[in-house]
Amino acid sequence: MASVEVWVGRAWQQLSYGSDPPRAPESGTLRLRGFDGGETVMLGPLPFRAGADGCLSLRLSAEDGVRGHLGLIEVRRESGTAVGDVEVEPDKLSTAAYELLRADLERSWVGLLFDPDGIGKLCGVLPSPDDLWRVLEKPLRDIAAEPRSVIASREGARRLESVRRPCELTAGVVRASRLDRPGRSRVLSRDVDTPENALVAETLRRLAFYARRSADGFEVAALAGRLLRSEPFASCAASRRGMEASRMRTLHDPRYRRVDHVRRILDRPEAHATEGPGEARLGVKAIVRLYEYWVFLQVLTACARRYGPPFDPGFSILGRRSRSGTVRLGIPPGATVSFPGDVLAAFEPRIEASGRGWQSLENVPHPDKSLAQNLITPDVVVLSRASDPAAVVFDAKYVGRHWVDYEAARIHARYSRIRLDGRPVVRSVLAAHPHPGKDAVWAGYGSVPMIPGEPVELSHLLP
Repeated sequence: MASVEVWVGRAWQQLSYGSDPPRAPESGTLRLRGFDGGETVMLGPLPFRAGADGCLSLRLSAEDGVRGHLGLIEVRRESGTAVGDVEVEPDKLSTAAYELLRADLERSWVGLLFDPDGIGKLCGVLPSPDDLWRVLEKPLRDIAAEPRSVIASREGARRLESVRRPCELTAGVVRASRLDRPGRSRVLSRDVDTPENALVAETLRRLAFYARRSADGFEVAALAGRLLRSEPFASCAASRRGMEASRMRTLHDPRYRRVDHVRRILDRPEAHATEGPGEARLGVKAIVRLYEYWVFLQVLTACARRYGPPFDPGFSILGRRSRSGTVRLGIPPGATVSFPGDVLAAFEPRIEASGRGWQSLENVPHPDKSLAQNLITPDVVVLSRASDPAAVVFDAKYVGRHWVDYEAARIHARYSRIRLDGRPVVRSVLAAHPHPGKDAVWAGYGSVPMIPGEPVELSHLLP
């Protein structure tokens, strides 16, 4: 089976695991070759068909299924074989800003999902990629210089005068010696494809994956990928057999013992069992969607601090577990978390004019026909159903600074006319945005700065 290649810059590059994924700009063209003619190629969960020449050319900004998506896309052949990942990069905004938002979103999500108290205590407790690399650097250098190995038999060539063991003396060697040539024989050699070295390779793969998801981890990801492509780790990059059994043997070798220690850290659920943010492995739809998810998580954290831990199922609705045990960030429209005091927080709830939508809330259409809507889906709604019902609407607006006031007034017109049992309940409609110092709150509406990487205080705004 031919290897699959991807066009990167000005050259074709083989697509494979164990190396840094090639990167494609979100508005560029993804070009792949090496498939069978007419073969179905899976990009994440989406099928595409290669041409008769085995090539696939895909303009990412023109395809509905992948337009605006950022992050890793897994490439699979029709047989189901995964051949590697391609990383779609943002090209309409600063990569640093995107990475900061993605990292902060993941820290917030992991904290809510795995913190038993539901207030995000796990946020940021894992060592940074740089810290883990400092632990690994010397052991990896020592292992590369003198890796554990076993004596293995393989087919090779031997001259009769070079035979040292009975197993090397074959009829082929004897016949070839008459012609003064080497003959086919069984040759003993040192094999570094051992479970211990496979454990090191697996640790490097996990570290590279963990580092790529961190805002400041690209250098560590590149170093880990470079080692995976070098000996002895390249020889065992695909071997995982017996790794668990090999742990007992690593206890007696301080080099492998330190690697195993890092692997155990990367085994923690918040380090490797999360593939968010993203649905399937296709990433999240652009920076706007990423920011909407992040704003919802900040509101949930604020609700937990003010009202107390959520009722079951709590924050578990934020993750979807795959058959392999991997948890992915997935917040479906209408996802609702309940808190003490009859308080509910929902993501993109459907609120209809008929009152048959989320929590029986009723949207009263605006008298201006250009603004009237029978159905609205604000990004986040926090509703208190106490004796005096009240609601606050947050709508994420990842827009330029000069657009914030305009967007705040626009969403006020859309989302302020909500009733419960015939009573108006909306206290405030707030535009969440990433610009410091722009926090004007007018009568019933306004804007609130919510900046990734910085503390967010929302308790005083909740109903």
